[in-house]
Amino acid sequence: MSVAVLLDRLREIREELYDPEVALERVPPGTVPGVDVAAFGLHIVRESAYGALLDLEDGRVERATATLRALLALQLDAPGRPWHGTFPVTAEQPAPPDEGAVEWLHWDPNWRQFIGTALALVVDRHGDVLDLRLVDELVAAVRRCVAGEPEDRIPPWYTNPDLLHAWLVAWLGARDDRPELLAAGEARARAAVERVERHGDVDEYSSPTYDGVDLVAVGLWVALPPSPAFAALGATVLEVLGRRIGALFHPDLGVMCGPYIRTYGLGLDRYVALIGPWLVAAGVPVERVLPWPLDPATDHVHDIWSTVLVDVLAPAVVPALVLDGELPRRHVQRFGPVVAESVLGVDVALGAESGRRPEFAREQHVPVTLHHATGWVGAAAGDGAAGIDAEVVGPAAIRAVVVPAEGATSVAVRTLWSAEPTDLAVGAVTLTCEPEPTSVEVRQDHPGWWATLTWSAADPVVLRVEVR
Repeated sequence: MSVAVLLDRLREIREELYDPEVALERVPPGTVPGVDVAAFGLHIVRESAYGALLDLEDGRVERATATLRALLALQLDAPGRPWHGTFPVTAEQPAPPDEGAVEWLHWDPNWRQFIGTALALVVDRHGDVLDLRLVDELVAAVRRCVAGEPEDRIPPWYTNPDLLHAWLVAWLGARDDRPELLAAGEARARAAVERVERHGDVDEYSSPTYDGVDLVAVGLWVALPPSPAFAALGATVLEVLGRRIGALFHPDLGVMCGPYIRTYGLGLDRYVALIGPWLVAAGVPVERVLPWPLDPATDHVHDIWSTVLVDVLAPAVVPALVLDGELPRRHVQRFGPVVAESVLGVDVALGAESGRRPEFAREQHVPVTLHHATGWVGAAAGDGAAGIDAEVVGPAAIRAVVVPAEGATSVAVRTLWSAEPTDLAVGAVTLTCEPEPTSVEVRQDHPGWWATLTWSAADPVVLRVEVR
């Protein structure tokens, strides 16, 4: 199979969700599994922008034009406010209040980068078939995306919006013949590459979702460079990402080996992760890395809209995704005191990280992962835990120490399993604790079964995850 198969399925899903009355797409049920989103009558914004690009790729100019005009009307135009230039997550989301607005709750700042790059791609690839006034309005929208982004909002370790924003700023600089913007975009890109060269990888290391975003970003750098510097810089980052993704993908298990700095799940066949379409583009059977066949209720299905970007950028990116078939193998990445170790055996993939005490997106950090042919489990710090320090201690075993937070009176660990665990075991995958937890609460939720382990005392806890 190829990306063309994914695009065909995306077209079918879009036809189910497209609302001609507003020229936008309804929020798919898989965006919030277990919630009747249809009852709210919401329309999704970023995905509608990607849908407009796909319509243009398919020659559906009239429908794309209607969607683009609807999107332009939704952009937040509030100079001086921190949400200036971004877009709502849904068309029905109210504008942020004048007082007490909260980032991520009342506005998503990264929609400047995600939607801004989509609009720039529309102009680059299809501006010749669009009304000239509409093209001018699209470029003006990108100007607001760039102007509205606070200078210090995206820290250098926040890889995915940083790489996207570097390209978007430089694209606008080249488009508007503004050397200062082009230079600013190049400076951001150079700083990102210097950081990659210093650490050996991107800060958002090993993320089944955000690796996919990073590939889109550097794909833009290489395929559509605003200046010659971008092509060379993008090639540097792409080589690092491609080599590591290829090393961590287990072809027989169909998983990206952990540990994960950020993830929404552990099984690529349980939810849509943005790395999935890229792996399909690299030749992996779709059912190995996506919950195939997809439908509007598939968990995280909204991320499959990125397939149109994968299709556009694949010629520049896929040659770098060389998947390593040799087993066993080991990959170690260090960020100063942080050590991430990945071990891939014939029927097992082990991920263990030590030294990290995450504060941003803490709930997505999974420093302990074990995938096996009979099941998988991941462990993450819960309430009262500052972090988990883990290491691989055998061909199919991980030892982890749960470090209590300062002042904590109890400690919890969140574990995610591929099936309902019995005595903290699924198939041959087992988890043992010293001391035994005070309580274990098990519940089913997307994308697996959660077991929260709690200890009533704030003492270090030792976990052992292994295949027996």
